[in-house]
Amino acid sequence: MHMKKIHSSLISVYYEDTDSTGFVYHTNYIKFAERARSNLVRDQFPDVQKLFNANDFFFVVNQLNTNFLKPASLGDNLRIETFFLENSFCSIKLRQIIFVREMLITEIDVKLVWINGNTKKPSKIPENIIARFNSLEVV
Repeated sequence: MHMKKIHSSLISVYYEDTDSTGFVYHTNYIKFAERARSNLVRDQFPDVQKLFNANDFFFVVNQLNTNFLKPASLGDNLRIETFFLENSFCSIKLRQIIFVREMLITEIDVKLVWINGNTKKPSKIPENIIARFNSLEVV
């Protein structure tokens, strides 16, 4: 499967993100990935952000697979790289890879479904949005 990097976000680990071991609590990696996807939309798709804000259309997580490799700790600065994998009629698949410095610590594969805010049902993703996902690339 071809992966194309479309965004990179930096996120710091705070005390509230850790558990009693001092490591990042497992569900917070998913929260960090969500923040990175929000940054992607804000940075690259301001028109889509307006649809989200108006609750006209939005992406919802349909599938999520997380591979925890190494823990992050209090004070770490995380780099979350988001890759576009593929799309279908009403969904996109992304891979998000989390690094501490240059060390890979977590991999997240997520399938997002485009939902019509009025019907609350899956809807065809507009061609212009898919075209822009396909044209994005961060080197």
